[in-house]
Amino acid sequence: MSDSANQKTYGLFTSPANRKIISKLESINAKILLFPPIKTEKVRLDDENIEQLKNFKNFDWLIFPDVLAVDYFLENLQENALDIYELDFLRVCAVGESVVDRLRFSSIHSDVIPKTIETNDIVAALIDYIGEAELGSQRFLFPKEESENDELTEKLKAKAAIVSEFPVYTVVDFHNLETTKLKILLKGGAIDEFIFTSPTDFIALKYYFKNEKISDIFSEIKVSASDNLMLQCARENNLLRAGLFHLAEIDKVKR
Repeated sequence: MSDSANQKTYGLFTSPANRKIISKLESINAKILLFPPIKTEKVRLDDENIEQLKNFKNFDWLIFPDVLAVDYFLENLQENALDIYELDFLRVCAVGESVVDRLRFSSIHSDVIPKTIETNDIVAALIDYIGEAELGSQRFLFPKEESENDELTEKLKAKAAIVSEFPVYTVVDFHNLETTKLKILLKGGAIDEFIFTSPTDFIALKYYFKNEKISDIFSEIKVSASDNLMLQCARENNLLRAGLFHLAEIDKVKR
């Protein structure tokens, strides 16, 4: 792997927000591997889900595992003419600072924020807040991606908690020759530095590499974050050596 910025291979997801970073890297003739973002669709709610939504006061908690779950859940509230401020009756577990930030934008307070996205850390954070003896009496509404077989549900149910999974979005199949090639290059060490610029980058990688830990995939790759929020996201995904990406360093190479 090269230490020189213009000889390195960078990886990042394609998005309009990345245009400035990509242009800077192109200006020093750096090699760039662009990963296509995942596409998602809203899940059509069935009668049971609509009933749950209209009676969410029957629950004690909402658990939001990612920013997309927040967005699609709030969209469902709006479409069913439900007042977002009535969520104040529920406690909220937000898995990650990006989720906290997205909820805060809608004036929703987060009561529990686990230190990482790991299931054991989420359960531990809930027990610290609720108490292990009381956990079994709690009712959780869990907005999530449709196909995800979530370990968190199993762990909470094992402690006698009542968990109602609430699929709000689905990932549209994105596996093709291009993504297969990019996965092989990433795991094979062809990328020197990967730059994270959005919370959805981490969601996408979760579906790129089913049943594999992101921290294992990036163990030998330099990880950079476009801002402090992305840096926190990286650390929540156990990418503990992550640092901030500075465009000013690219300008030094150009000179």
